Amino acid sequence: MADTLSIAQRLNRSLARYLHLVTAGPRSDAAPIWTTSMSMAVALIVFLVLSLHPYDEYLSRMFTSPDSDLRNLRLITDIGLSKWYVIPAFVIIVCLIAIDWQRLPVQRRKRLHLVYTQATYAFWAISLAGTYTAIAKFFIGRARPPFIDTLGTGHFSPFAGGDDLASFPSGHSTTMGAVGAILALWFPRWRVPIILATTFIAFTRIIAQAHYPTDTVAGYSVGFLVAITLARFLASRGVIFQCDKRRFFPALRS
Repeated sequence: MADTLSIAQRLNRSLARYLHLVTAGPRSDAAPIWTTSMSMAVALIVFLVLSLHPYDEYLSRMFTSPDSDLRNLRLITDIGLSKWYVIPAFVIIVCLIAIDWQRLPVQRRKRLHLVYTQATYAFWAISLAGTYTAIAKFFIGRARPPFIDTLGTGHFSPFAGGDDLASFPSGHSTTMGAVGAILALWFPRWRVPIILATTFIAFTRIIAQAHYPTDTVAGYSVGFLVAITLARFLASRGVIFQCDKRRFFPALRS
């Protein structure tokens, strides 16, 4: 009972500490959370989605054709399920909170602190991105590709709910956008291949006949921007990340 109470107390202290840091105002020398270039990126993404929409049917039929050699890529599409990332991150957070850090050597404490803070960031980045996408799906209510012959690519039933009307934006692609941004922050030298790989996994949602191309573009963009915005928000509070006004990607705090 004492151990359980101790873990609960540690969890409460941890939550209170980070809540205080997050709700505090930004540092005086902090880089802005949202920049002009980010606004331009959003405008470009909206333009791309609107421009791509007339070709949704053609591209969907091309990539899901029975003669297409790309059909086997459906096997990797579920890498985009958020549970593969959110659940391990949550388990890591709980396990590290349960440890009595005061008994550990300083260097080990520092390493575990880095793991703890990054697991916390990954959990919230993916969860928040998924939440925004789930809300958007409900408000937009776009029919999925299996209904392309009966409803077409432009059928929308806002507030109807249900998985059949949850095509835009793609949830798997949102997860991959967030994961791509997180890994790009963790491994800056591998930033380009990471973004290309996660974009490719998001692309497989089209082959799986779960989403249209515009769904994947929008979903990936939402996930990526939410994760980067959260990192910049934390950096402005001096938490987990640090960022200057010249960089788009924040860096890990040492």
